[in-house]
Amino acid sequence: MKPLKLTSIFIIFISLIACEPPVTFNEPQPTDTDNLSKFPNRLKGKYTSLSDNSTLSVTDKLIQRIYDYDYKFHPNQLDSNSRLASDSIVNLITNEITLVKREGDSLLTHIFYIDTLFQMNYENVVRKFKGYYFLNTRYNKESWEVKKISLSRGQLIISSISAQLDLDNLKEITETTFDSVPPYKFTATKRQFKQFIKNKGFSEIETFVRQKKSGL
Repeated sequence: MKPLKLTSIFIIFISLIACEPPVTFNEPQPTDTDNLSKFPNRLKGKYTSLSDNSTLSVTDKLIQRIYDYDYKFHPNQLDSNSRLASDSIVNLITNEITLVKREGDSLLTHIFYIDTLFQMNYENVVRKFKGYYFLNTRYNKESWEVKKISLSRGQLIISSISAQLDLDNLKEITETTFDSVPPYKFTATKRQFKQFIKNKGFSEIETFVRQKKSGL
């Protein structure tokens, strides 16, 4: 078994999810489209991820991913910097203490972490186009990362540009050539961006299912 650093490693892992995007645009997409002032009511609510134990929360201007669940592991997974003492694990370097419960020959700890995926402001703008919502996040002074959100029959899908197919598609549509390293920056007209969507761009997807409202 691989050594485990529990919550510290978990939080580092979550932060790595927001890694460098493979593609950016020179301005928010689609161009010549107004920014929304808030997320519409139809999007707001709580959703359960189909890929892990997390919950997605969408409010007026905020999208957060919440990790709140029990995690079971074996004591052999602890690394040399961790020491098991009664009902806790002590990190010998940081003195961080993680509470655990024994369950047979395993240990049980509770994971709770909130990751803010998107918050509307000057550097995070949302635009609606062709029934989709596009999250534009400023990557640096001259480029923006773009993700797509769609909602149908209670399933909210967050789509990213990731696959090589997306990159080749954008190169062909925008007639862009470059030999730089990622992230590759594109300039796309509204018509070209529409074509990219039509060509099934944003091919990396993650699906969330709307949670039913509990009765009073």
